[in-house]
Amino acid sequence: MKTVCDKLRVKAYGKINLMLDIVGKRQDGYHILNTVMQSVDCYDLLEIELTDGEGIELICDKEGFPLDEHNLIYKAITAFQKHTGIDHGKRISVKVEKNLPSMAGMGGGSSDCAAMLNALNFMFGTNLADDELGRVGVTIGADVPFCLVGGTQLCQGIGEIVHRLPSPECKFLIIKPDIGISTPEAYKAYDSIVNPQRCPIDVFVKSLGSGNIYSLCANMFNALEYAHCPEEVSKAKNDLKRAGALQTLMTGSGSAVFGIFDNDDAIQRAYDSIDGYVYKKICSPVRKGCEFV
Repeated sequence: MKTVCDKLRVKAYGKINLMLDIVGKRQDGYHILNTVMQSVDCYDLLEIELTDGEGIELICDKEGFPLDEHNLIYKAITAFQKHTGIDHGKRISVKVEKNLPSMAGMGGGSSDCAAMLNALNFMFGTNLADDELGRVGVTIGADVPFCLVGGTQLCQGIGEIVHRLPSPECKFLIIKPDIGISTPEAYKAYDSIVNPQRCPIDVFVKSLGSGNIYSLCANMFNALEYAHCPEEVSKAKNDLKRAGALQTLMTGSGSAVFGIFDNDDAIQRAYDSIDGYVYKKICSPVRKGCEFV
């Protein structure tokens, strides 16, 4: 079939959780969330090319990066083909520059998946609306609907219900210790708590909407950090606090941690003073989940 374009480069932005609360659990085992996710300007880069033929080719030199049907990019392609019912008649090659860390809580796999869905929607001219793409994406991963639209969003349900919120005026220093945290194990730890601490979503949304960074910092919360905070995560938070962060929090199920800063000089000093982490990045909020370049 005729395509809008046969080559496209896409930035797949990472995310952090400014707040994460667990409000219930479905019969199928999925946890019901109130979480505020924020896209940040660190990203993976996908270079997509359509050629005559058939099949899917993934290319990446990152050790441990799956190049088969277990990859969320691969799953995005097959789910998109199934949903649209279009005989694309194209071989789809995707070269991935993998910058976002794995097992970090930064949505690396989900953002790649969402970027791929957005790219295919454009390249094949299918013009699916965001909510329809979201219904495709949530079958692959709960964070994918957020990553499709990005920005600052209140995500509810298992993550598929998104509502745009105002973005904070600040910068983030994100660091990741040399450990990974299994998402299922993090939720299992939470489920073992008899009376878990909670975070009222209306209070947090109000603090975000106030534009007062100190109010935002005072109300940040992560139920998964509360349930399971390894020593390495605690150390990362303490390092950020000592370096001048206004507040720190683990993102998602971890193990990446971010600190909030309200000026460029302070965050640069903190960046220069912190060592010993496998990932260290100064990031700003962005208002989209991916970007064609």
